[in-house]
Amino acid sequence: MHILFAYKQFPAPSVGHAGGEALFRLMEALHRRGHRLTLVARIRDEELTHLPVVRSICEGVYTVPHHRSLAGPRPLAFARSYIALRGAIRRAIRTEAPDFVHVETTQTALTALGLCRVPCSYRTQDVNWFLAGQQLAQLHGARRWPVWIRWAFLRMIEPWICRKYDLVLAISEGDRALLAQACAQGRIDVVPLTPAVRAARGHGAAVAGEANVLFVGAMSRDHNVSGIVWFLDHVWPIVARQVPEARLYIVGRDPPVSLQARMDPPGVVVTGAVDDLAPWYRAAAVFVSPLLVAGGLLQKVMDAMAMGVPVVATCVCNHGIGAVPGEHLVIADDPEHFAYAVVGLLKDPSERSRIATAAQQFVVERYDLEVAVDRFDRSIHNLVADYVRRRA
Repeated sequence: MHILFAYKQFPAPSVGHAGGEALFRLMEALHRRGHRLTLVARIRDEELTHLPVVRSICEGVYTVPHHRSLAGPRPLAFARSYIALRGAIRRAIRTEAPDFVHVETTQTALTALGLCRVPCSYRTQDVNWFLAGQQLAQLHGARRWPVWIRWAFLRMIEPWICRKYDLVLAISEGDRALLAQACAQGRIDVVPLTPAVRAARGHGAAVAGEANVLFVGAMSRDHNVSGIVWFLDHVWPIVARQVPEARLYIVGRDPPVSLQARMDPPGVVVTGAVDDLAPWYRAAAVFVSPLLVAGGLLQKVMDAMAMGVPVVATCVCNHGIGAVPGEHLVIADDPEHFAYAVVGLLKDPSERSRIATAAQQFVVERYDLEVAVDRFDRSIHNLVADYVRRRA
């Protein structure tokens, strides 16, 4: 089958954003099964080096500049980039004549509306009204109104977009339940993101030390920045007092100047982008995910669990993963409980090992790539078969 993929980001291994890496793994697996692939995506200048590996699995690759790689005012660059993406999707569908079209994320789904001439699916990497609702719950007074307007708009527009596609794919059971309740019609399946790193723990750690605490995230995302700032303000001082030798590593591209100013080596280190996350996971004694707003299926938590790093996270970080608190990870929502959970793991190697082993097994059983590809493969074959029968 010839499948056209459309995405607002560029999917590739080690591209630096979880959605792009996960989509590439899905495409690579479909290519191994004999499907023909075409990709339409926006691309940043620094991602051009990834083109050869993507072209090796695709018959056609159509790219337009990401708005961050365009000159001029940001709003204008944003509009130009998405208009160009819509034009590229239209051109690719006409030129390549795919059997099936898959779009990734709500922004891409909105951009591609009305262009598909064949069955099409849409995978939501986030249920955005769910995220806005979490933000709304944390605000008071006049600050609530802009977020309430955004929540109300998303709560209306996202279910409407879902109804325009033949198949909607959630990345977690938690998101599937949200979408099924809101959309009230149409077919909704689950095709989760899968771990980006599965290497065994061992040699090759990024830094030395027995009390390394790790956070990973794209620092261009407000949710990541606000979460780690909350951790630095309210949690880390307690950890540092209880375990003076502890070191916090904040790893991810585009850290804002305000976050870089919090760096205080050797206690707190902000690395920026790194070529390979696996050595940083191997170096970690504890992984923290202190996000106050989260949904979908957090790749950072999945990767830590897959690498055998015990995780301390807020409850919203477990929304999509569905792990058992106390067995596969530790859940804490207030600063003191979060801090003492981190301290407890740093001081207790046997407890770290128990949780890490259970977490790895959980990820292997629940989030196997081939199982996800099987589910997607069956869904698209059924849709295309129904489409052919209706046209016969």
